[in-house]
Amino acid sequence: MAKMGLTMKDDPVRVVDPAARQWGESVDGFALSIEPVYLREDRSVVSNLSVVIRNVSGQAKSLTIPGWLHFFQVDVGAPLSAFGRELLRPERRKAEIDVPLAPGALAETQIPIGSIFEMRRGASCTARVSCELPSGATLRSNRIEFTV
Repeated sequence: MAKMGLTMKDDPVRVVDPAARQWGESVDGFALSIEPVYLREDRSVVSNLSVVIRNVSGQAKSLTIPGWLHFFQVDVGAPLSAFGRELLRPERRKAEIDVPLAPGALAETQIPIGSIFEMRRGASCTARVSCELPSGATLRSNRIEFTV
């Protein structure tokens, strides 16, 4: 299950240190960061992307989103897998959720890129994530490179 980006009871709790991450340019008081998540069993294999959105403003903000997978647009330069096409079909969108973020607060999700995209083992990849904010502005993450 952890390979699919789902957390299990035996998975260690992930602590996100915002100072240790690279961030994209802030827009409308938000910043976005991504970094690869490696399999526990094989630290050379990237299975997920850790995506963190942070309120970098001095005031509380909230987002209403259609679920994380439909909110974030992931660009890894690879086509969607059959599973990814099915998972991301518009009719699979969940009910919208509210994400309140106090000043400095962040929210993390993991996107199972190893399942959603067709990527060959050993291939070099570049990834970047973006999302559309309520104002219509586009928020972009940092760009990362990794080997699948």
